[in-house]
Amino acid sequence: MTQQIDTTSRTQAEIRRLAIGRGNALNLNRILVPLNGFRRSEQILPFASMMADWFAGEITLFHSLPPTHPARGARPGQVHYPDAPHDRGTSLAAAYLEEVVSRLGPHGVKSRWGIATGNAAPMIASRSATSSFGIVAIATTARSRAHRLFSPGLLDNLWQTTSVPLLIVNPHHATLNGAPPQAPDTIIVPCTRGSADAALPIASAIAGASRSNVKIVLARETSSGEIEDELINTFAADGFEVEIEQGSKDIVKQVLGIQAENTGSWIVAGSKMRSGLRRTVLGSTADMIARDAVGPILVVPDSDTRRRRERSAHEATRNLAASL
Repeated sequence: MTQQIDTTSRTQAEIRRLAIGRGNALNLNRILVPLNGFRRSEQILPFASMMADWFAGEITLFHSLPPTHPARGARPGQVHYPDAPHDRGTSLAAAYLEEVVSRLGPHGVKSRWGIATGNAAPMIASRSATSSFGIVAIATTARSRAHRLFSPGLLDNLWQTTSVPLLIVNPHHATLNGAPPQAPDTIIVPCTRGSADAALPIASAIAGASRSNVKIVLARETSSGEIEDELINTFAADGFEVEIEQGSKDIVKQVLGIQAENTGSWIVAGSKMRSGLRRTVLGSTADMIARDAVGPILVVPDSDTRRRRERSAHEATRNLAASL
């Protein structure tokens, strides 16, 4: 069913201004973009730049250097001599990030950069939580279930630690040398049990700021006239059109099909962010969509997961500061 919203009492400029305000309240104007120096990781930049443009925000490019040797400086009072390889790595990373910033500037993208030392996923999760970033944006290929159990990649490690929504683009589906991606016409929101509450405010802000329509795919177990009316009223209050589609038995295949039919569309999916064996055994709708999505997907941790991981990140930061 589709509900047409009468927006004559509100101009498009007003709708967008209100959406930008909602997005900024959610810190969507602060985007952390990890880069590893490979061109493939840079394929997230056009999408992160779109987010920054919609919310008049800023991108922070981030690179994590490998930790120094554990024996160095391990004993109390030991002199920590300069680590020449690490210093060279810092200089090279700084030069690389500066070069990326110089490429973004002419397109009106505000950006800065930062470097840290440590394992990438914990550093990204900690930085995003403690510095109030609203999104971590990465270009990466999801690993198979068997592969990630024995050899988890960056996405898998972030999946089990981040308290911040993950904007994911599969570089195999992005074009390296083609035309820049266009702003989406459609924001697709799969609504499964317990996942919608986290995703809907962000989907509403993105749709309003990007002037997109919203298509909600309502899972069978959540389908009811009362829920549909509530969703319609929510988006009506925000001032734009929403279409609700009843979910099929295979909601993952349905959502992926909608994205394939709507070139450039984005998916915004809430998730409990299960990890390890729980993720493998119990499954995850957002995980399955992320592995096969042909366009951007924004995975939003549910409120319990977000609060628990934020506490862990702040505690880890305090413990690190106390140990120095």
